[in-house]
Amino acid sequence: MIDVSLLGWLLVTLTSPLSLVLLIVALGSVAYLGVTALGAAPPQRGARAVGTGAAACALAAGMLGLRVGAGAAAAVPTAAVGIAAAAALGATAACAWTFGARGAAALGAARARRSAAALRAGDERRRRLAASQRAYVEGDDLAAETAAADAAVERLRAAVEALADARDVRAARRDGAGGGGGVGDGDELGAQGGRGSEQRPEASALAEDLARACDEAALKGSMGERVLAAAEAAALRVACNAPLRRLLRRRPREALQALAALGAGAVAPAAASIEAFLGEVRAARAEVAEIAERRAPGGATGAGAEESPAAVALGELAAMESAYGALLERLRLSELHASTRASVEQVESAAGALSVAARAAAVDPAALGALVTEIARAESAVAIAAPEAGGSRALAEALAAGSLALDRSDATSLSELIAALRELR
Repeated sequence: MIDVSLLGWLLVTLTSPLSLVLLIVALGSVAYLGVTALGAAPPQRGARAVGTGAAACALAAGMLGLRVGAGAAAAVPTAAVGIAAAAALGATAACAWTFGARGAAALGAARARRSAAALRAGDERRRRLAASQRAYVEGDDLAAETAAADAAVERLRAAVEALADARDVRAARRDGAGGGGGVGDGDELGAQGGRGSEQRPEASALAEDLARACDEAALKGSMGERVLAAAEAAALRVACNAPLRRLLRRRPREALQALAALGAGAVAPAAASIEAFLGEVRAARAEVAEIAERRAPGGATGAGAEESPAAVALGELAAMESAYGALLERLRLSELHASTRASVEQVESAAGALSVAARAAAVDPAALGALVTEIARAESAVAIAAPEAGGSRALAEALAAGSLALDRSDATSLSELIAALRELR
């Protein structure tokens, strides 16, 4: 019996030395399979370090605490089992690291693919939504509806024409049967005698059937013409209302909402949007007039013309143009008032700044008086030191002129004082 223990804990008891050899072989096989798998797999960064570290730790633990058998002979099997176990553990750790990293990378790639697919799907949905909104605003569905109505009218017109052709054919057959029957009866009376009298009832029944068929064809043709007229009127109504419905979708509601929310700051953009919309209204009126001229019957005058779909649509467009035109005029007037108010504020600000500068630049009369006094004293001292002829009188006149200039208001000109002082020279 061979006991295998680790740090004093019994792990397994082997029955014979052969079992010990098989254990070592199994551990070596695990190490070999791990190394082979690592060689077949793509290299993974850090796998070698993980395997080497795990093997070194396992070998150190085996050398310190592993014990296989008992006595002095236990050193060799202990070393063999420790080395085999360390190799198997290192190979297993390296394989776990490599294939775990590959699995994590595969999961990350799958997650990235799903995220990219979701982003592409979201972009596609947004693109389709934007295209749908653009088509709705541009009125593509209205154009398709108008085209479908025109196609239905064309099919109905072709059917009515076919009914008219069938009616004409039956009328021609009725007329031919009636005329041919009369001539044939005369010939047979002259040639055969009594046989004409036997065929008269059959010819009369055939003529009655043809007359009845012609009447039915005429009635169906009349009903078809009335239905065709109603269908043409409906198609005209659809075609005339399409520009109006498109304008209702394209009206500048965002600009008006911004005007209500921001006030004066959104006046200019709102005015530009409304002006562009009024251009579209005028284009729509021209389009409706062209449709009415192309499709409406030429004899529609008076009350019928006033109640026609084109007239109704033109009236709605005129009312819309009038309402938005009045709003545009009010916006322009408001913009003009705002501009005038801003100009007045600028003028007031400039005038205030100029007033402050003028007050700061005003000459203090006291300072001017002190200056004149100092100059007079200096001139007096010079006159005393070097008296000139008539100096006293010139000095008196200069001082009188300076006093007169200083006795005036705050708007006293300094040039007068300087001119008075120059008299002293």
